[in-house]
Amino acid sequence: MAKEELSPHSGHRKRMRDRFLRDGIDSLQDHEVLELLLFYAIPRQDTNELAHRLLAKFRTLSGVFDAPIEELKRVEGIGGTTAVFLKTYPEVFRRYMGDKKKNVKRLCSYKEIGEYAQSCLFGRTREAILLVLLNSSGQILFSDIVYEGSVNAAEIYFRDLVRLASSYDAVGVVLAHNHPSGECLPSREDMLTTRMAAEALSKIDVTLVDHVIVAGEHFLSLASSQILPEVFSQEERAPKKVAERRKKKELP
Repeated sequence: MAKEELSPHSGHRKRMRDRFLRDGIDSLQDHEVLELLLFYAIPRQDTNELAHRLLAKFRTLSGVFDAPIEELKRVEGIGGTTAVFLKTYPEVFRRYMGDKKKNVKRLCSYKEIGEYAQSCLFGRTREAILLVLLNSSGQILFSDIVYEGSVNAAEIYFRDLVRLASSYDAVGVVLAHNHPSGECLPSREDMLTTRMAAEALSKIDVTLVDHVIVAGEHFLSLASSQILPEVFSQEERAPKKVAERRKKKELP
């Protein structure tokens, strides 16, 4: 007989699993979701009270997953192994979302750009910069995280940006970065960075198509929001216009 079957809590655990399988995750309250997950980190213990303690300290389910490991370990009943177990969930989900977007070959709308950026940046607890290079048909030539840390204009290496765009013979560039704080609104540094990137790229006849800010399940396109009209012209710099460019890079 398996160890869990000998536990006095095994009947309750089976009922919780059956309920999840029958009715889905939306049938469970936040503490029950945590309780269910903790079954697999803590085999022979009632995890209900522990789930409530986690929510009492971090307020929300996302707050639990986003909490630093050291803070998680300060909760009574949470050891190092369980803390690491909880921290894997947002990271695995980010990988899951990224994996679903691996087959994306072309970005031709601001919605597609935003969703793609979100899939690459979701769940990251440190600020990171995503660089996407597009050809004249809006196809992705290059996509990768090029910087991690505190994002501001002084820390983005514009020489590398120009070098990569040139080496891939890109027509359009998409920049994206995340706000781990959960706030989508751009900072002054974000707007300065956008202007500087657009200026640097214009010198090699490459268009900055968009700069996307990702905050959890939300994202903001600076281009479509018209926050920087002097940088992003709706008529000339929209993704569909980039897709119409020919090999000669006839850019504004």
